[in-house]
Amino acid sequence: MIYFTADTHFCHSNIIGSCYRPFENVGEMNRALIDNWNNFVTARDEVYILGDFLYKGTGREANKILSQLKGRKYLIKGNHEKYLSDPEFRQETFEWFKIGNYSKPS
Repeated sequence: MIYFTADTHFCHSNIIGSCYRPFENVGEMNRALIDNWNNFVTARDEVYILGDFLYKGTGREANKILSQLKGRKYLIKGNHEKYLSDPEFRQETFEWFKIGNYSKPS
């Protein structure tokens, strides 16, 4: 199966109120997003993330979240992908990612 998603905004506490997400805190939101993802996606599936996967999170936080998500993940960079430049971020967690005119090789 192939899935497309966007604007998950993991680690973004302000999105809870501004988008009326039904969570008490960012930890609860992250856990629900991971659980919901994994209830549909299998290890064989492909997931295309169309930007804004994580907001205000570190490379380490991105690694932790991505390692819990099933499927082969592809990213088209949004305006909140700052974790990509964090030296602790493991780029191999994505099959590939597209940033402007640059693509991470397979």
